[in-house]
Amino acid sequence: MHKGLLIIGPHPINHGIGGVTIHVQRLLDYLDNRNFKYKYLDYKQAGIIEQLKAICNAQVVHIHISNPMYQFVLTLWGRIMGTKVIVTLHGNYGRFGRFKNWLVRDVIRMSTIPIVINAMSYESCIKINKSTVLCSAFIPPQKEEKLQDSIVDLLERLRDNGKKIVSTNAYDISFDKEGNDVYGIDFLVQQFKESFDCALVISDPSGNYHKRFIDLESDSIYFFDFPHPYFEVLKRIDIFVRNTSTDGDALSVKEALYLGVPALCTNVVDRPAGVRLFKYCDKRSFEDALMQSEKIHVQIENCADKLIEIYKNVIS
Repeated sequence: MHKGLLIIGPHPINHGIGGVTIHVQRLLDYLDNRNFKYKYLDYKQAGIIEQLKAICNAQVVHIHISNPMYQFVLTLWGRIMGTKVIVTLHGNYGRFGRFKNWLVRDVIRMSTIPIVINAMSYESCIKINKSTVLCSAFIPPQKEEKLQDSIVDLLERLRDNGKKIVSTNAYDISFDKEGNDVYGIDFLVQQFKESFDCALVISDPSGNYHKRFIDLESDSIYFFDFPHPYFEVLKRIDIFVRNTSTDGDALSVKEALYLGVPALCTNVVDRPAGVRLFKYCDKRSFEDALMQSEKIHVQIENCADKLIEIYKNVIS
């Protein structure tokens, strides 16, 4: 019978590549490398009954699920059964409509330790639960990942042609509660489609943005529309852009900074030191940020070390 740490969340094998799935994968790899014992359940593969049973048999459950109703059910069940519950809020607190925000507020209130990933969320959640912890979502890759030859060849060709390579990424087409394109891809395509000196490469493993722009004719816009290790793409580009209307602690932002790649991001949430800020889908502020982008080196915290300390303190 398992009596230690239980981790519930999505994994890239079953859910594709995204910020949360990569975070979970790297956390598991990190725990494996340090021989830290745990049990893992993919929340869509295991089924709700198996998850509820597993929570009953765990000392601590760490939940990595973005669906507020699902968060609420697992957190409430854990507290009823006497299991200590850690919940990581992978998005910005308050990003949903009224009902879902109410559910998230209750999740924060009930959790043994709520973890939030930016200062704006922390300021709100610490008032709800004094045990709230601010912790980055960044974990460096724990295993070497191979980038597909087709991507490597394209990036090398763009470089040989004298193009400055700008990159952005998206898990899939998504809209915020105001109906805005969360990743601002439409805006970026308009900015770069007639560029002579820059090429925009868009990483979208779902392929849905590529379908949206299937009739676009441009020598400056390229889509990587299949699963691939984005960290390896970042090693080969000049500028990273995060034109989001809402955000959490975006993994790709930390990865870019970790690699010394200039990161241009919207000012919709607190960003790490070293990020060049601009307004969401604002042409003038984006162009200003693009003109002033330069390489910098900042130290990025590996959150897995902090998580292990939290686990040890809660389990003991």
